[in-house]
Amino acid sequence: MRARHYLVFSLSLIFIQSLSSYVQGEEIHWRTNLKQAAQQARAENKAMLIQIGATWCGFCHKMEKETYKDPKVIKHVNSCFIPIRVDADQNAELVEAIGVAGLPTTAIITPQLKIVKKISGYVAAPEMEGHLNKICLATHEQEASPRSKEPIKKMSEKKVTTEFAFKGICLVSMLDEQELVEGAPEFSSEFKGRNICFASIEHKQKFDSNPDRYWPAFEGNCRVSQLDQNQSVEGDPHAGGVYREKLVFFSSAAERDRFSSNPSYYLLQK
Repeated sequence: MRARHYLVFSLSLIFIQSLSSYVQGEEIHWRTNLKQAAQQARAENKAMLIQIGATWCGFCHKMEKETYKDPKVIKHVNSCFIPIRVDADQNAELVEAIGVAGLPTTAIITPQLKIVKKISGYVAAPEMEGHLNKICLATHEQEASPRSKEPIKKMSEKKVTTEFAFKGICLVSMLDEQELVEGAPEFSSEFKGRNICFASIEHKQKFDSNPDRYWPAFEGNCRVSQLDQNQSVEGDPHAGGVYREKLVFFSSAAERDRFSSNPSYYLLQK
């Protein structure tokens, strides 16, 4: 009888030790290729957690050894985000675009390239877990809401016609709310000789008060097609995004990815 109890105890101990080793072995699945990570973020509709550091940064190494080894932090990062580790010295353009003031810097960026959280300096595990938990909860709430399940409303020919620019998409919703929402003809304005419709009277009023803020870069044309193919092609909001607080439209997702790989080239060329 004692031998049986000892066997059960031994097996339980082995199981607990194995489970402990498994938990301790969990790690964050860091990506290092920005382009591939951005594509994965769009495909999975997950925000990117970008950890910006440097080999010479002591607090960066401290976060790696302590903050990102915490089980709760690991769980949040792997389940809710696409984690990316970036060397500041080798990614000057990204550092400038995010507005890094010091190292380490942690940035949470949506698949549409909008910065929703930026933390400068060392962050201990409990504080980081709190930040990530709030963002994860907000993400789950958006996924559960009827609007976020179908953020792009099905177009109705009666509601939005071809006379409206940018496929009838509300520019204000796209920039401020990161959602593709059809506008309604009853909420429309004219700007630069083009008719634009909006999701509500409030969205229209926002546009009317500051139209240049919401007007897409390059008049809504695809900058990549213009420079690479010498063609003037109207951009598609569905293949667009937000870059430095400005709407940018492309003729397809492929052109958008080419722009993302070298934005300075397409922005600075005349």
